[in-house]
Amino acid sequence: MAGTIKEIARIANVSRGTVDRALNDRPGVNKEVAQRIKEIARSMDYKPNSVAKALASRNRQFVIGVLINSIGNPFFDDVILGIEAARQEIKDFGFQLKMRKMRGYNAKEQLELIKTFVNEGIDAFAITPVSDPMIRDALNEMIADGIHVVCFNLDLVGVNYLAYVGCDYYKSGETLGGMIGYITGGKARLGVIACTNNLEGHRMRVEGCQRVLEKEFPQSEIVEVIEAEDNDEIAYQKTLRMLEERKEINALCFNAGGTRGGLQAVRDLGLEKKLDIFTFDLTPAVIEGIQNGIVKSTVCQQPFTQGYQSIKILFDAVLNDVIPENDHLYTDLSVKIKYNL
Repeated sequence: MAGTIKEIARIANVSRGTVDRALNDRPGVNKEVAQRIKEIARSMDYKPNSVAKALASRNRQFVIGVLINSIGNPFFDDVILGIEAARQEIKDFGFQLKMRKMRGYNAKEQLELIKTFVNEGIDAFAITPVSDPMIRDALNEMIADGIHVVCFNLDLVGVNYLAYVGCDYYKSGETLGGMIGYITGGKARLGVIACTNNLEGHRMRVEGCQRVLEKEFPQSEIVEVIEAEDNDEIAYQKTLRMLEERKEINALCFNAGGTRGGLQAVRDLGLEKKLDIFTFDLTPAVIEGIQNGIVKSTVCQQPFTQGYQSIKILFDAVLNDVIPENDHLYTDLSVKIKYNL
């Protein structure tokens, strides 16, 4: 089988962009390095990809649009690091990455941003989608017009995307339920600080937790679920109210963002040692909470990988016409406690 640019880059110990420049006699590559790359390519019977040739002959860059709900949510910092790492790898192939950020999960605002990307002209699109029919329809219209789409971090049923890249939310909820059951001795009275009800994944996370508690720990129950919209101030006020009104609560779960504000409410009420607290992800507030003994454990979902893989999937689809074999690429779940941070 003929070699690929990826294999040539590995053998030559250079980037794929360097291989591409050398094989196409573009500037920026040391003469000896370029010669060695060409010799490796000949020995591997490398044949230039027709799509790559078409890319090289175009008069404009290919554009990958990214729409991410990251403003005010530190979880997405590592997702963006993954996106930026992928951008560095693909920029030499004539790709431009255009990112827009939004706060929260307002479907109408997200729809307007999607329209902006379409009007500007993009070739591929990565998005953390709001669970709303008009977002689903807008993405399917893009796909019908030939724009490749990947959903990352949040899935959206009914979209004909290349792939969803992110955690299995139901399984992450089951993992949470198991931790809560074991640590509370199967007698949890749980308060959940969720994000918003218009995110299918986060609803599934609560459902997964509830199923495990009902099946494995029948003396446990979810007392109340509040929506904090990934907002620290809202999480603070609603957590404060819930704990003041529901004295039976002995455990808390922060299902998404807003963790710093919610933990501050716990401290202000002096309940740090009276509550078993569980979280998701490794934001600075969670790390601090675990180190201080306030947070018992957290479930992580590889945010860097989510960002990185989403861009690389779109890149491979445009450059090499490669489609993922599986349209659901779940990232690994891991549990962190004080002793394995």
